[in-house]
Amino acid sequence: MSIQFLQQLAQSSDKEVVAIARAEGFDITTSEVKKLRPYLEQFSFTWLFLGIPKDILQEVEAVLGRKRSRQLIALFTK
Repeated sequence: MSIQFLQQLAQSSDKEVVAIARAEGFDITTSEVKKLRPYLEQFSFTWLFLGIPKDILQEVEAVLGRKRSRQLIALFTK
């Protein structure tokens, strides 16, 4: 996924993010989006080179569970 796409997600409403995710084949609820939004807003370019920080991954797993969090991260690393 491109940086522009991530910026678009950050600027989209929760319902729009749900629709975008579903179009990509990932089901997510608006309440899950609300819980994950702070991490999207923390996104840093360094994550592209160094990976997503472990504490962020743990928080995402706490919201989505291990399997779904890995699926979501896989979407961002296409």
